Amino acid sequence: MHNTLIFGLGFLGKPLAEALWQNGANVRAVKRRLTSDDINLPFALDTLDLSPQSRLPAWADYPTWVFLLPPSQVADYAQTLAALVQYAESAGVAQLVFGSSTSVYGSQARVCDEHSSLYPETASAHAIVAVEQSCLNSSIAHVDILRFGGLYAAERHPVYSLLKRQNNTGAHQPVNMVHRDIALAALVRAIQQPNGKRIRNIVEAQHPSKAEFYAAEAAKLGVAAPHFDLSDTRSGKTVVSVFDEFKQL
Repeated sequence: MHNTLIFGLGFLGKPLAEALWQNGANVRAVKRRLTSDDINLPFALDTLDLSPQSRLPAWADYPTWVFLLPPSQVADYAQTLAALVQYAESAGVAQLVFGSSTSVYGSQARVCDEHSSLYPETASAHAIVAVEQSCLNSSIAHVDILRFGGLYAAERHPVYSLLKRQNNTGAHQPVNMVHRDIALAALVRAIQQPNGKRIRNIVEAQHPSKAEFYAAEAAKLGVAAPHFDLSDTRSGKTVVSVFDEFKQL
């Protein structure tokens, strides 16, 4: 298992670091500030408020870098991560893994695979596209762009936000979701099996409507089903993958 440096110790980053450490990897993580949850972690942790001008520690001993930083948590996101990619190149990093998002495809009703055109509609989606290009255009030999669908797990589930509102929109739109366990398995596989430069969509194979998905999830969690405006008949995108490496996770 490679020595691995993980940027972001949140919903995906922390369980990924723990899984890699348990499998014998030398893991180091980077986050903005310490919290009580960071006491007695079994791996090294650096605290750093990242920016394009950040003075970075010596991380050359980590040939695999994983970016799991959401745009909302990093100032000048595209420029900051572009600077990290440049630093990785100068440090001789062999592999980059970037946790991207299916938001890069926009919201137009269509089937999207890895060859589909990108239509980012928000500032964060535009920034994510820019980071993808920084990674892919780098001289680093192995780059994985993993475009995750909507992430969920029992302890942090979007159904709870929907329950706070009435007349949620998009009742009939297909969902493009991925359970955190599947996302973590995809990250581990990418780290363990580098294979040049790849873009992969990481979404579950089933695409029920939003109303159907969240009603089923609410039942699993023992809460009421969220209320949707069933008169909203707009459709949406369906994200699939044309590649097989990450389908059986």
